[in-house]
Amino acid sequence: MKAGRRATALMAAFIAAATSVARPAAAQSVTLGVPLVAGDSVSPAPPITVTALPGPPQFGPYSVSIELSFEPQFRTPFFVDAATSLSATFQVDKLMTQRTIVYFRARLTDNFGVVVATALAQHPVQSWLKLVSPIGGTPTIVNTRTPRFTWSSPPLTLPPGLWVYDLSVVNTANGQTILRGGLSDTSFVFTDSLESNTSYRWQVHARAQNGPPSDQITIVSSSTFVVASPEQPTFTLFYQNFPNPFGRGTRSSFTCFWFDLARASTVTLTIYDIRLHEVRHIVPGPIGGGTLPLGSYGRENLGQQTGCDQRLAWDGRDDAGRMVPQGLYLAVFEGAGVRTSKKVLYRGP
Repeated sequence: MKAGRRATALMAAFIAAATSVARPAAAQSVTLGVPLVAGDSVSPAPPITVTALPGPPQFGPYSVSIELSFEPQFRTPFFVDAATSLSATFQVDKLMTQRTIVYFRARLTDNFGVVVATALAQHPVQSWLKLVSPIGGTPTIVNTRTPRFTWSSPPLTLPPGLWVYDLSVVNTANGQTILRGGLSDTSFVFTDSLESNTSYRWQVHARAQNGPPSDQITIVSSSTFVVASPEQPTFTLFYQNFPNPFGRGTRSSFTCFWFDLARASTVTLTIYDIRLHEVRHIVPGPIGGGTLPLGSYGRENLGQQTGCDQRLAWDGRDDAGRMVPQGLYLAVFEGAGVRTSKKVLYRGP
C-alpha cells in the first residue's frame, strides 16, 4: 500500500518537473499579417497569415490560431480558426461588416494547451462599394450620350469572392431602366446612347460570388445626371477654367473657359484681381458681344485640338496687352440669370 502511494507521488513529481521547464521567451513569438489595401483600412474578406517562431521541441507540436471580433475583449468572436503548424494562412469565409473596427488576435499554443504567444491588431473595414463617376453637382452634367460609369470595391478572394456587379440606369421621368448584369469589371459604357437633356439616376448592386445572401449591397447615386446637348443645353453653367494654375512652370501659357447657355442671353466674362479691379474682358470680346444664342461655348468641337476655343482663353494679359503680375484672380461670369465665379491662379509669364 505504501509502495503504491510512493510510486504515484514520484510520477506526479516527474510530470510537474516536465511541465515546469522554463520556455525561452525569445523563441516564443507569433506574427499577425493582415494585408492593408488602402491606408489602415482592410478588405472585407482578407487572407490572414499567422507565423510563429519555433519553441522548445519538448512542448510541441505547436498550433497557431486566429480570432476576429467586433469588440476588443473577444467575448464573442465571429470568426475562429486554427492549424497545427507554425505558419498558416486563414481566409475569412464571409464579408466583414463595412466601416466597422475589427479586432484581430493571433495565438501560438503548445501541445499542453498553453498559450505561449499572442499578437493583436485592429483595423477598420473598407466600404464594400463606392460610386465614382458620374458623381458631382445636383444634377451632374455629362457631355456625351455614352458616358462611362465607374465604381470601386476592395478586392476579394475565395471563398466569398469575387465581386459580381449589376449596373442600372433609370430615366427619372418615366422610370424606364437600362440594366446590365453579371459584370466583373468596375467600369462600363452602354452601347445604346442615352437621351440628351434627360435626367437619369444610376445604381450598382454588388454581391460576393460565393457568399451568403448577406454579402451584397446596392448603392444609388446621390444626385441625378443629365446628358447635356451642345445644341440645346438644359442648364446655364460656368465651368472651372483649365489648366489651373497656368503660366510659368506649368504646361500651358493660357487658360480656357467653358460655359453653357440654356437660353439666348447677354453674357459677360470678366477677370478681376484680388482687389476686384477689372483686368481683362473675355466676353464681350472676340467671340462677340451683346446677346449670345443658346448653346455650349469653348469646347474642342469648335476645331481646337487643345479642347479650348482661343476666343475664350486668357493668356495673362490685361485689356491693354500688358502682362499682369502672378497671383490669384477671379473669373466672373454673368448670363441667363446666372452669376458665378471661379478662382484662377496665374504663375506669371
